Amino acid sequence: MSVLAVVCVLLPSGAARAAAEDACARAGLAGARVSTSVEFRHDDRTYTKIETDLTVDIPASWKHAKALLLSRESRAYINAMACLTRQSQGQQLPRWSEWRPGPPVVTTKGGRVKVVYAARSWVNRYRTDIDVGTWQVRAGADIWTVTLKPPPALAGSHWDRITVDPGPPGVEIAKPPPTAKEEASRLVWHQKKAPRSAPAVTVSLRPSWQHAWAAQNDRLTAAGLDTLGGLLWTVTMSGLLLRAAALYRRRTPTPAAHQKRILRNLEWWAVTVVALFGLIRVDDLIRRYDERRSDEWWIDDALLRGHVFALAAGALLFSFAKPPRRIWLAGALLMLPPLATMTRPAAFGLCGSCKEPWVASDLALAAQTTASCCLLALTVLGFVAVAWRLAVDAELLPKSRQPVPPGQQPRDRVLRLRIAGPAVVVWTLVVALCYALTEERNWQRATWLSDRWESRDGTAVYGIRHLEDFVGESVLSASNGQEWVLGYAWLLTGVAVLAVLRTWRASTLAPLDDRADRLLFLAFFPLAVSIGDVHLDSALADVLWIPLYMLTLYAAVTPLRRHAILEQPFEVSRRSLAEGMGPGARTDLLKKARVYREIHAELRRLDQGLVGDKPPERAKLERTLDKLHNWPASGPLAGADRLPANVSVVDAALALGPKDNWWDNGVRGARFALVLGLPAAVLGAWSGSVRGEAWQDTLMDLLGLPGMVLSILYWVSTWVGAGFVLGALWRVLPGRRGAVKALPVAFAFALPVALDALIGWFTQEGAANLALYASTMLLVLTVTGIALDLDTFRTERRFWQSRLGLLLSVYQMRYYSLQVAYLVGQVIAVISIWNFFAEPSGTPPAGDK
Repeated sequence: MSVLAVVCVLLPSGAARAAAEDACARAGLAGARVSTSVEFRHDDRTYTKIETDLTVDIPASWKHAKALLLSRESRAYINAMACLTRQSQGQQLPRWSEWRPGPPVVTTKGGRVKVVYAARSWVNRYRTDIDVGTWQVRAGADIWTVTLKPPPALAGSHWDRITVDPGPPGVEIAKPPPTAKEEASRLVWHQKKAPRSAPAVTVSLRPSWQHAWAAQNDRLTAAGLDTLGGLLWTVTMSGLLLRAAALYRRRTPTPAAHQKRILRNLEWWAVTVVALFGLIRVDDLIRRYDERRSDEWWIDDALLRGHVFALAAGALLFSFAKPPRRIWLAGALLMLPPLATMTRPAAFGLCGSCKEPWVASDLALAAQTTASCCLLALTVLGFVAVAWRLAVDAELLPKSRQPVPPGQQPRDRVLRLRIAGPAVVVWTLVVALCYALTEERNWQRATWLSDRWESRDGTAVYGIRHLEDFVGESVLSASNGQEWVLGYAWLLTGVAVLAVLRTWRASTLAPLDDRADRLLFLAFFPLAVSIGDVHLDSALADVLWIPLYMLTLYAAVTPLRRHAILEQPFEVSRRSLAEGMGPGARTDLLKKARVYREIHAELRRLDQGLVGDKPPERAKLERTLDKLHNWPASGPLAGADRLPANVSVVDAALALGPKDNWWDNGVRGARFALVLGLPAAVLGAWSGSVRGEAWQDTLMDLLGLPGMVLSILYWVSTWVGAGFVLGALWRVLPGRRGAVKALPVAFAFALPVALDALIGWFTQEGAANLALYASTMLLVLTVTGIALDLDTFRTERRFWQSRLGLLLSVYQMRYYSLQVAYLVGQVIAVISIWNFFAEPSGTPPAGDK
């Protein structure tokens, strides 16, 4: 009886399976001819890229052949394509790891229908089956296995050609033995006779250690090392800031109250940023640890974990910012929805670990979406409040325009909720909309062959899974969105550093003359200008870029400082020009520089025979030029000193820069770099987010589109930071013109970039974009240097029809022609790098689940 019962149970299931298989009309595909290929592309990318193609040539008599000509949204087309490309016909599980460059190409010719199906993926999962096309890839620690998984409907078809190209170094094991080998490592299987089953091709390959390491980055150990690298970077930077603060406190003059306040801001922020990093990264490690212990994922556990850390990070931002009461109230209101969903998940249909089986609902999606948006708005508002406090305390923002009583100072600007609130809400809604659209796009990509009409107990299975996926992503977006925003916390650190440099600077010549200024200024360089890549998708070695950039800048400037114009000695007193150039030196130098240029213009006309009725006397003009070198001596010396013979008054004026101290020169350099860096920022964002395979990554990343906007901000801050460094070091840089002064700073940027490219070559990752960034930096700094030269003589602007005329006069034409050739050469270099170097995708497209 027991045997009979088992047979009675199995017979219906066997019949159902047979019916499902027969739904594909396998007999009609016996005359189909099939070929497939898979290729592994390792070079110039972090993760190995898988490219596969499937070509099926089927007779038009097949039952579903005509369905392939219908709309890709029709049920008949989906069922027919699933028969040709999937393991089973019917409801298909989402394939998150598979991307397609386009829909399958269907053509008809000679009574047959031809389908060409191309798919792509990346080896970025450890010991997880990666299904792409008709192939399945599994990455182990040392060996990767590639297995052909032919659709059952094509098992009896004629498989003409099967190719596997594993890339270097080749295949370790191949079963069955290949028929032939092509090119360097491509293996080929041919079938001369049509068998009744598809060949079971299995290939094992041993990738390079770089790609084997990258494929394991989803492991808990790899995630821990990546978090450790980011923590080391943050702790090291904070340690440098605290060390600089200690040096400032050792200064003998008693600091003013506002100086103490600015220094406390730097110290507290150095500690706060470390705590923020821990809060935004530790929840990810806990999640991975939980996944390692159990395969079950409870939505309420994820809510509790993600919301607790996110709310703590938001509270920490507000505690540091100390915003006005209305901002505090707005922050408290934004905390209520996530607190409600976290503490009462069952009330909103978010209790996955409850006794009843969890089913996604519209209420759950609405509640969690609201909570996640509130957390994102809370983080952005806290970010803005911190930036506002740091900038206002350091008087980096202009004072309020509100009238004040006589005898009182203008008030500081206050962060207004009526302005910040709508801006934060609009940004949050834009990010949420982009997030939802991208999630829908990813869902459609992964489920394009799912049966959207299948139902169970009257409920559409596809719709339930669709809703479950959106609810799950809305839960994860709470912590992921905050980590994305606070990934730009280095901008706040940069503002805190600039605040201290502005209020505590001890020298008017250069920030390298004082120990505290020097340490903080050198720390600002890697903070604002560094573009060191994350190699093998791990930040473990990122901390090394901090001392590298600092030492490179110091080494590029200090040894050459003795060649700077202001470091040259006077002829009589032998003191450096910097010691004799007091606050009033600029006015005298500009007057003498104008006379100097006018006399040289007369001498050029005299040499060319372009004289009037009364030609000037050369000897008289030369005596006037010689007198321009006389300089009043300051200090204990009496009489007149003289400028060095090889330094003209124009050189001395240009060496001072447009302002009277290094801070103001740095601000002018930052402003010029801001204008000049905007197109360069668009170029950098385009190369990293749009060009080539990067555009696919941007479209599939849930935060890719708004991230592209923030990448423009990233590049703008990079160019502005470089312009500030150039202006701040202006007086101690060698060279007589701005284009030459830009070279040491550009070198300090390019040397680490070259080392980064060398590391990328060693790790088999691309480095073409790095060459583009280095050449763009040189171009931006060169034009910024020329703009600073022109700004030095801005008082003469009203005497010239255009800035070009003034520039021709300042550079004495022959220098200007060299500047034009130099700039044109740089532009050609940027265009050449852009045209001839293509940067492949360094990481796989986001959204892989």
